[in-house]
Amino acid sequence: MRKNTFFKAALLGSIFGLSVAPLHAQDTASSGEEIEEISVVGSQIKGAKVADTLPVSVVSSEDVELTGAFSGDELYRSIPQIGFSTFNDNNTSGGINGVRGDVNSMNLRGLGTGNTLALINGRRMVLHPGFQTELLVPVVSPNTNVLPTMGISRVEVLRDGAAAIYGADAVGGVINTVLQNNFEGLEVQGRIGAVDGTSREEYSLNMKAGFELNDGATHINIFGGYFHRNAVPSSERLASRSSDRRPLLEGTEWEGDTAFDNRSSSSPWGRFEADDSLDSLGDDDFHARPCSTVSDGAAFLDVGNGVCLTEGGGTSDLGRDLYYDHDNHRSLNSKIDRFNVFSMLTHEFDSGTEFYAEAAYYRSKTWREQANGSVLSSQRFYIPESNYYNPFGEDIEVRYWRPNDLGPRIGEVTGETYRVLAGLRGAWGDWDYDTAILYNKATKHDLTRNRYSLTKLQQQLALDTPDAYNPWLGDVRNGGTANSQTALDAVRIDVTRDGMTDLFLTDFKLSNASLFTLPAGEIGMAVGVEARNESFSDDRDDRLDGTITFTDMVTGEFVTTSDVLGSSPTPDTSGSRWVLSAFTEFAVPVISPDMEIPLVHSLDLQLAARYEKFDYSGSTVKPKVAASWVVTPGLMLRGAWSEGFRAPNLVQIFDEGIRRVNTREDYYSCLPDVINGIEDNLEGCSGVGVESVRSGSDKLKNENTTQWNIGAVFQPEFAPGLTVTVDYWKLKQNGLVGIFGDQNQLAYELLQLLRGETSDSVVRGAPDQDAIDRFAGTGLTAVGDIIEVHDPYLNLDNRTVAGIDIAVIQQIETDNWGDFTFKLNAAKLDRFDQNVGEFATTLQADLDTELSKLGIANPIDVGGVGDLVRENGRPKWRYTAGLNWRKDNYGAGLQGRYVGSFYETSATQDDTGEYWTVDSWFTVNANIHYTFQEGPLEDTRVRLGVTNLFNELPPLADESYGFFGSIHSAKGRFLYLDIKKSF
Repeated sequence: MRKNTFFKAALLGSIFGLSVAPLHAQDTASSGEEIEEISVVGSQIKGAKVADTLPVSVVSSEDVELTGAFSGDELYRSIPQIGFSTFNDNNTSGGINGVRGDVNSMNLRGLGTGNTLALINGRRMVLHPGFQTELLVPVVSPNTNVLPTMGISRVEVLRDGAAAIYGADAVGGVINTVLQNNFEGLEVQGRIGAVDGTSREEYSLNMKAGFELNDGATHINIFGGYFHRNAVPSSERLASRSSDRRPLLEGTEWEGDTAFDNRSSSSPWGRFEADDSLDSLGDDDFHARPCSTVSDGAAFLDVGNGVCLTEGGGTSDLGRDLYYDHDNHRSLNSKIDRFNVFSMLTHEFDSGTEFYAEAAYYRSKTWREQANGSVLSSQRFYIPESNYYNPFGEDIEVRYWRPNDLGPRIGEVTGETYRVLAGLRGAWGDWDYDTAILYNKATKHDLTRNRYSLTKLQQQLALDTPDAYNPWLGDVRNGGTANSQTALDAVRIDVTRDGMTDLFLTDFKLSNASLFTLPAGEIGMAVGVEARNESFSDDRDDRLDGTITFTDMVTGEFVTTSDVLGSSPTPDTSGSRWVLSAFTEFAVPVISPDMEIPLVHSLDLQLAARYEKFDYSGSTVKPKVAASWVVTPGLMLRGAWSEGFRAPNLVQIFDEGIRRVNTREDYYSCLPDVINGIEDNLEGCSGVGVESVRSGSDKLKNENTTQWNIGAVFQPEFAPGLTVTVDYWKLKQNGLVGIFGDQNQLAYELLQLLRGETSDSVVRGAPDQDAIDRFAGTGLTAVGDIIEVHDPYLNLDNRTVAGIDIAVIQQIETDNWGDFTFKLNAAKLDRFDQNVGEFATTLQADLDTELSKLGIANPIDVGGVGDLVRENGRPKWRYTAGLNWRKDNYGAGLQGRYVGSFYETSATQDDTGEYWTVDSWFTVNANIHYTFQEGPLEDTRVRLGVTNLFNELPPLADESYGFFGSIHSAKGRFLYLDIKKSF
């Protein structure tokens, strides 16, 4: 599957050879005082010279333009230190229970969603109102798409823990988006573009304006824009054309491997079961299929419309040709209409005090077609004997069925965000002060059309007239026919989910860059306090939250609290909390150049600590120490040690119990079969449907982090304009919120029952006679079927992550050839170890002991997930390189972006057992522009650009749409025309 990338590698190599410099990481040490002067992130001391101490990368407005980004998603993905983004347009997990719409999350260091603190102009962003699970635990994130890319002045990326400065969530680092506040004039920008080889088109209209009032005392900036993108069907890309991707593996050692056939055996050609063997079929299990495909000699019953019911209810009886193809009719990307506007005002009073304010509004609406849902194992019900089309005269149980004659599910998501801020800043003697009040609110309305109500469906199935719903019609896209419009209208419902998050924040900060003088210079100090309130609500449809439930009208038994076919029940959830904090920070010069100490040109320290008190998860104090040692004027060593934390998010605290059904191995129930020789070992046990209940807790504690880094900055005198930085970093996280896992809970239950104890986590029914007979003579206590497994969120996991950042920048000014800026930013992931703590190790050993008493080997692997480097979206290497050129009215840019290869553990080669390798991916962006200086087009810039110049499609993966949407893109080569007019 690997392509020949020699030409592209040579192109990138030429960029390296000329420059070796970071496109998206302008390190703070690269230009001395200029970068210190504009840098905000990393310190609260106004005017303090601490920037060189910190590993901060700066993405300039020119760098933003070079990416060709239309959204925050495209912009932030281009930063190598940002890992996979699970909140994205290609995410299909969870359906209505997932995060959908115009959304993208941040994930510095690949630590997971929620470990990166996002700021706008130095203050927090509200979280997106949707949440979904990572490693089965709910996570939340700000939405980067709310930011207007035209208004960005720069993006500051602090690649270090910053809890001592900013508080919770700054574990992987801090991303501070700084918006333009000093623009004067009017600019209007229009852009239109299209993707080569698909129907995807995009266009945008943006503007920014700035003007002064009151003789220059008042300054106002306004910028905003509108963006549109059409939906593209998955059929337009080869890898997403079908969920069966085996044809793409022909000629490789993976040819025919079923791991890449992701069609579902839960098909519109349903599988059903009668209570007893049916005379007409000679079997109690049967399935529907086109009559033309019935096997010779098989018993069948022709029920009309070219459909036959035939013996056998297993997946092999159905056959892969009748599996459901998810990709056959769904959208590869959503249609998006996005509008955002941001305004800033400053007014300086005669006293020197400045009033400043921000106001922002964002709205988006997305539309896409989605795959149909299937009857979950917890939703099985009976087709009444009264059904007009039921030929058997008895009730028939639905086992596996995915009706699709309502058409594809249509998802429409509308999101809105408001942000208002007002503050004062000024000076009291030698002290600078800054205080503000911020309110930020986000809402989301998620609507899905063409869903089936279980109650309405069964009611329509019960009719004895031709208007009854006919369950035997099959796949309307694969040889079947649809029900009557009357029947369809009777079962069709819309399903909604409404979310809200808001953030209220007020703070007061004092700083003094010259508190007092030491022999080496002036000590700087900052102190501050902050109070914030965070709240959220998640209002599920009445048919999902337990308001309208499903009871089987045939048996009279309650089935599930979800009345939506194919969706697990989820209760409404809401909560809020207050956070109070105080911090102090010092910038301490230890040695100055005037001291003339050999090999110590200067030595500076940053000392900081922050106290935060959370409702529910308690209080904490986190310190930080950072140092910069300038050995000579061209060589600096820097390092830092800090402690950090992430508080449990509100969903993890207030979640009342998410129910999900998965296939798991019931170890204890299988044990009699192993003892009696029916099964060779516990690995041979067949899986059963297990309903897991995952619930939040107000007893959760903060996740604690220890982090350190050490690096060097090299600025040789023999190469003016060149800066090279290398930083090694390592962090340890303890008490990560996780779940033990329902399969691990079943392993723990096995140990408890073998010891004669009882389990609080696994709830079972009473054993029936069959179970009693199976356990007879084994010496084991008989148990019934699993009803549910309680798997609450716990402070459980530990993680150690380490890596290296490399940045190089070279700036060259020439008299005749213009000015060049070459950049490289590279991130290497060396280590990513994660486990579920000591309990899993102890459990493993105890199971070995207890099972050995029965003469049974222990095949159960409990808990730990091990080293995740180069697994599932965590490549070892990512880097970006670029070249910008300016001369007079002309300009051009070239950028190369590389994402390394990694293994996908969900796909295992049938013969060798090896994991599938997701190939490395290299893309190139290019643009050229000209600015008119006179005539009717005066002050007009025309830019022609292309992203993904060589049309590199994402490497094949065993994922939705055939690629890792969290790290790769199927957009392909995109050509655009950009015209900007200044007035």
